[in-house]
Amino acid sequence: MNTSNIEGIPVSVVERVSLVLEALSAGPMTLAKVTTRTGLPRSSAHRLLEQLANAGWLARSPDQTYELGVKAYEMGQAALNQNRLLHHARPVMHAFAQRTGLTIQLGVVDRGDTVYLAKVNGRISGPTPTAVGQRVPAHLTALGKVVMAYASLSGPLSRRGPQGSPAEKSFTPSASTRFEEELAQVRDRGAAFDRGEAFPGIACVGVSIGPPEHMYGNLAALSVCARVGAFDHQKMVSPLRLVAGEIWQRCVTADLANH
Repeated sequence: MNTSNIEGIPVSVVERVSLVLEALSAGPMTLAKVTTRTGLPRSSAHRLLEQLANAGWLARSPDQTYELGVKAYEMGQAALNQNRLLHHARPVMHAFAQRTGLTIQLGVVDRGDTVYLAKVNGRISGPTPTAVGQRVPAHLTALGKVVMAYASLSGPLSRRGPQGSPAEKSFTPSASTRFEEELAQVRDRGAAFDRGEAFPGIACVGVSIGPPEHMYGNLAALSVCARVGAFDHQKMVSPLRLVAGEIWQRCVTADLANH
């Protein structure tokens, strides 16, 4: 299958379908809005939308807007149910949130973005703006920083979110150097900090799950978040690493039992 691009427009059907589905993850859209969001030719976008609607991946409303359909929901639920990391992490996260009153999150880094896989709200943390499935530029989040610190990065520190996303960010050489220095500090202390960088007024501490050389769940990590000043970043590292270690041990034990 040809996967090259012509003037930035993906040629392969898989890439085009992916563009359309990612665009609609933001909410219902008209054909015109999908065309603008994806950059696809109008005729191509319309054909894909109709085919996906007929197959159940999208739903078409009477006013000719499109949104994710039943099949997309079913597949999303299947992915969540089959995720072994989520299965073992959820009870540990719930216990932590209940014990401390702090909000705890599980996520991965995908194409330069932190993607949240699970979140358990804590009473002390109060409302926090993140949500399961949400994308946030990884270099702004504690969770993303700790994953990037241990990942084998190649090329310049330029990270993009989905096409057209405001998450897109290019680093200047000086900013790139400062970020590399920050990642080195993350590796030294085994945790990453976010003091309102991703969301004003919200602070987070992030730690990886499993040893750096053998990350579990596609380089997964945990973060605890609350209002700035609600907890001491340094003192939160050890308790959060204990939670990550418990999740890791549950995953390893289950894997060994299945072999």
